[in-house]
Amino acid sequence: MLTKEDNQLLTQTNPETPMGQLFRRYWIPALKSNELKSDGKPQRVKLLGEDLIAFRDTEGKVGLIDERCPHRGTSLYFGINEGCGIRCMYHGWKFDTDGECMEIPSEEKDGKFRQSIKLNNYPTKEVSGIVWTYMGPPEKQPPFPEFYWMGLPEENKLVERVWQECNYAQVMENDLDYVHAAFLHKAHGTQEVEEGILSSDLGIDPDHPLVKNPPVKQAVEDTNYGKRCIAVGIGTEKENAFMEIHYIFPFYTFPPRFGGEDGMWHAFIPRDDYSTWSWDVQFAHDRVIDVQAQHDRRGLKLDEDFKKQINLENEYGQDRDLQRTGNFTGIRGIANQDHAATETMGPIVDRSIEHLGTSDLPVIHMRRILLLQVKAFQEGQEPLKLENDSLKTLYSDGLYDNNQKSWQEAFPIKEQFQKKVLEKKQ
Repeated sequence: MLTKEDNQLLTQTNPETPMGQLFRRYWIPALKSNELKSDGKPQRVKLLGEDLIAFRDTEGKVGLIDERCPHRGTSLYFGINEGCGIRCMYHGWKFDTDGECMEIPSEEKDGKFRQSIKLNNYPTKEVSGIVWTYMGPPEKQPPFPEFYWMGLPEENKLVERVWQECNYAQVMENDLDYVHAAFLHKAHGTQEVEEGILSSDLGIDPDHPLVKNPPVKQAVEDTNYGKRCIAVGIGTEKENAFMEIHYIFPFYTFPPRFGGEDGMWHAFIPRDDYSTWSWDVQFAHDRVIDVQAQHDRRGLKLDEDFKKQINLENEYGQDRDLQRTGNFTGIRGIANQDHAATETMGPIVDRSIEHLGTSDLPVIHMRRILLLQVKAFQEGQEPLKLENDSLKTLYSDGLYDNNQKSWQEAFPIKEQFQKKVLEKKQ
């Protein structure tokens, strides 16, 4: 459990909060590139409690700026995107992608006055079909993170984002929880799936190591990117299944996968303290990904704002007969199952009244590093720096090996991912 004070420190990410300021020191996926057209409709984007709009100008450049016009506060979402800028519908003030005021047609002379007007804006970078942004101090901007999947052909990847109705922390904790798959995602019978596909929309095959191994033996290692979470369970008669989850500080993960299975990367970006942008990148290492099968197994049906149509209001489509005969939850879609578990906790779960067990080890470590880092950040220390030499080759890659081996023997961490220990000065 956490104290109420630490729970607030962990979960509050709006502007001027310590965790919000820490998160702004990392690159953040904001929206998909194909959501923006040159001189097309702007898109509302809420990130870390800030109401922003994104637009692509005449030359294709992406702007991410305050939603409110600085004149009288009208939403620029309703403005006109043309001529390399967006014009407010109220009095015609126009701004470029850098937030600079280009025109004030409502004033006879707009020289010095116009030059004094500037919208808050954030730099953007388009990589692998995603518009990324950095929201921290310009002088502190880190190198752009080069994740493994970014080096794969576009046809090997499926990128999706969804609005999730709860705080980021409980979404990310779910991703680090090995044991939940044995229940929440359990299908009652054998699942016929195509090559590389982890599950059907009912769930994961009961003979898969993620499902047949509650409890699993777990360990957590410190790394130069965050935490490596290891689990060991029964694989075959003579082999154990060695699994790993990578938690990349502060809000990225690689969930557990085995060789031959398509990989997955997540980012959990706070919209505000009560909702999260959950990003999924599914990727096939050496072939074209089966987009339809991967999309169908997750079961997400979204409206134009990326909110789920299968949600708490319709009880996630739960079928009690299916719960007895088909899967553990009676809910179809792996993502819908996850969202039902995390959203029904409430917008921000009270961690001061929970009861954690040994199976919650990765969750405990995630909270610990976040709290240690944010408290150090409050004292003026720089946050953890991500190393691209590690990120370029990092993904989850479980294996089977002799059940007489320890996980350290069968599944040692690669040297390039080891946390560097600084020698104390004498």
